[in-house]
Amino acid sequence: MTDDNDSILGKADLEYKIILLGDTSVGKTCLFKRITVDVFKEKSVSTIGIDKKTFKLKCDLTGKDGDTSTKIVDVILTDTAGQERYRAMTKTYYKSSEAALILYDITKKNTFENINDWIQSINTSTLIDKNKYVIFVMGTKIDLVESGKREREVTEEEAIEMCQKNKVEWGGECSNKEYSLEKLKGIFKGFIQILYEKFGDQKKEQASVILSNFKKKRKPKQKGCCG
Repeated sequence: MTDDNDSILGKADLEYKIILLGDTSVGKTCLFKRITVDVFKEKSVSTIGIDKKTFKLKCDLTGKDGDTSTKIVDVILTDTAGQERYRAMTKTYYKSSEAALILYDITKKNTFENINDWIQSINTSTLIDKNKYVIFVMGTKIDLVESGKREREVTEEEAIEMCQKNKVEWGGECSNKEYSLEKLKGIFKGFIQILYEKFGDQKKEQASVILSNFKKKRKPKQKGCCG
């Protein structure tokens, strides 16, 4: 289980927040549970509102200066509901993340076509600075195609072209069911490398500055006449 590995890895050097987006039944909750607690359920109940968990990754990250160092990263992952009626609630969580991972089902073309709506929702949001935000796109349920249970409706070429057109990051395709936990973690390590190139240690430094400023502003309580 990932909880045991988290305790072994120890204190994190960095922290990045990623929000999962996409239509209902594209596999957001399945991915969320696999990567955070290593549990897969064939039939998952649709998320109502949001769910949030943290997991750790040990990553060899290369900075803008070309130097590579090993970092322990806290990934705070937020699972969201795909239903239209929860969209307004979902938008409020854009601000508290550095990135969005939009999922689509490679066997359902409409879930891919709707990615444009998700990207537009992020880009038009007044809650974030889109110049300081990363959008990843990833296809799911590749195991259904490989097993012959379903036909592929979206090619990798189509997905890559769409990502290039919208200037977002292509995360490849995955199987929440068949991929090992390590393979899924490998995908997220790729995401973390991209975030590190953009933010570096910025998020940790910002947190330290905020705490430092808070301590400076705090004034000792003056004792009253009763001591």
